[in-house]
Formats: sequence, structure tokens, C-alpha cells
Amino acid sequence: MLVSVDKIISEAIDEVSADLRRLSLAIHSNPELALKETNACKLLTDYLDNAGYSVERGAGGLETAFVATFESPAGNDGLRIGFCSEYDALAGVGHGCGHNLIAISGIAMLVAVGRVMERCRIAGTVKLFGTPAEEALGGKITMLDQGVFEGMDLLMMMHPTAGYSGAWHSQCCLSMKVEYFGRASHAALAPWDGINAGSAATIAMNTLGVLREQLKPDWRTHGIISTGGQVANVIPQYAAIDYTVRTGWADELQVLRERVLRVFESAALATGCTHKVVEELAYLDNRDNPVLGQMFEDIMQAQYGGQPNRGEGGSTDFGNLSHKFISLHAMYDLDASGAPNHTVEFTEGAATEDAHRRTLFASKGMACIAAKCLTDSDFWEK
Repeated sequence: MLVSVDKIISEAIDEVSADLRRLSLAIHSNPELALKETNACKLLTDYLDNAGYSVERGAGGLETAFVATFESPAGNDGLRIGFCSEYDALAGVGHGCGHNLIAISGIAMLVAVGRVMERCRIAGTVKLFGTPAEEALGGKITMLDQGVFEGMDLLMMMHPTAGYSGAWHSQCCLSMKVEYFGRASHAALAPWDGINAGSAATIAMNTLGVLREQLKPDWRTHGIISTGGQVANVIPQYAAIDYTVRTGWADELQVLRERVLRVFESAALATGCTHKVVEELAYLDNRDNPVLGQMFEDIMQAQYGGQPNRGEGGSTDFGNLSHKFISLHAMYDLDASGAPNHTVEFTEGAATEDAHRRTLFASKGMACIAAKCLTDSDFWEK
């Protein structure tokens, strides 16, 4: 009896639903920050190990990264398809971006596409990339630079938000830490002997506020003074700023970066401080494949109705992958509440049964897209 690919996918994901729910809740209840996702990584890799996948831990030199691999019994000379899981959390908010759900979506898609390869005797390889540090530090970028994704034909992942989209254009993003070094002195007895690092940070932030008037509509600059001094009667000898700049397109990021760096330098000159800037890895804009994205939107619209949410904004290190590979970073609706990402409300929603069901439905849709790439050469050639 012939069984449809869609049915194979649906049944495969339904079979592991209870396991995935337990993993999701365990990760949600123990949020871990970038590159410290020890518990989440162990939960995921132990599960994959026990399920019979080949698991490489410490991928790309990152302790909490991994790669799980399934090679088709029909041979590995077909398409090489990869999915990404994320599992880091946000300070103070926990899983306010639903990475506990992204973690299990990757497993669901791996299981489903592997089952299709097995049942339909289709040659190929499917991999799940466990990618830490998306919220900060850019784990995928390090893994990309280390060649972890080398040889892949297609990379896919999905992310909960408010609404759905197969055409999310994210912003380029560069975060940096700026430190000012001055000289301490008693603020009442001898303030003239001090060099005020706190003032340098204040001047920089005020100047950046003025600079915003001349920025393009889709450019963003935002940050905080993370250290401004210790007590009011001591001239601060040290101050620090955590700052982020964003642009719509990769070629504009360097332009904004240089303007902001000049502000930080001028604040040091104005106060007599020295300064140091440490930049994180730059996140590039996400570029979804339009054919894959349209298929995802058709699937979501048939299930939920409404129109895709084509809003722009936010950033992801998956964007760097989209510049190198055919890819899709699909967005699906968390729970129809409209709660924005990075909020307590979103964190609470990411633990609900409704969010779990929606995650598995979207995972089935993404697996169907990947399966169509495997089974329909005309579709893949598009």
C-alpha cells in the first residue's frame, strides 16, 4: 500500500511528540545563556544518541554545539539537508524567544526527513546542527567559519513569533563593548586630578542620541552604560558601554559602524581618557529562498488563514548562513496572542501546549518542504 510523504512526516513527528514536549519543558525551566547551555546540550545530544543518530559534540570548537547525522540506507549521494536548533536564553527573561521550541523543532524535522529517506529509499543525508549562542556571540558564525556546515545543499530552521512568514528579512547586527579608562580622584577634594571615564561614557551616549537624527529609517543604534562608576564621591576611572548597531543590508553595516566608532573616539578625546572597543561577530541580514518561503506561507495560510507578517527587524546569526547556502528561516505564530518576542509574556507562552502543537505543525510543514526538495527535481531546480 502506498503511503504519502506527508503522512510519513506527520506520523513520524507525532510519534516523538511526548518526548519533545518533555525536552522543551526541561530546557524552558532551566534557561542558560550563550555558550553556557550545558544542560540543554546534554539533554538534546543524549536523546539523539539514544535514538541512534551519529552525534558529534563540541562542533566547531564550541563546547555546547553539536551535529547529529542520519544517512539514508539508500546511500548518501543525494541532497545534504540540514536543520538548526537553538537553545540559549535571555538574561532576565529566560526563553522569551522560544528557543526551547526551536530546539525541539530541529529534532522533529530531522526525524521526519530521515523517515522519508528510509521509507521511500531516497539517497541523501540529513543533519541537525545544534547551534548555541544565537542571542549573543553568534554561534552559527563561528561554526560557519570552522567549516561545520561545509557540503550542505540546504539549511532550514524555524522560529516562533507573532504571525507567520517565509520571507523574513532581518537586520544586520554588530554588538560591541566600549571601555573608557581615566584616573580616579576625590570628587570634592581634588576633582581636577581625575580623568572622568563616566563622563566619557555619558558624552558618547548623548552624542549617539543626536546622531540618530541623521540615520536612515531602517538603521538602529541602541545600548546601555553597563558601568559608570561606583560611588558619587569618586571620579570614575573606568566606564563601559554595551552597544549595538543594525542596518537593513550588509554593505551599510560598515558605514554605520565607522560613524559610531568615531563617536566613541571623540568622547575619549574630549575627556582625556583612553578607550578600547571589542567587537562581536557581525550578524548579516537573513535572505530566505523565495520558492521555499512561498511554500511555507501557503502551508501556514491553509491552516490558520490570514496574511503573512512581512515585518522587518530583529537579527539572527542564521543570516550569515543565508548568504552562503540555499536556506529558509521560517517564522510561525507562537500562540495567536500577539505577544512580542523578548518579553515575559512570550516566555510564558513558549511553555504552553498550544505553542507545542503549533511548533510541531510548523515542523511538519518544513519537513514537507525539505521532502519535496528530495522527491521533486523540478522543484529543487527552481
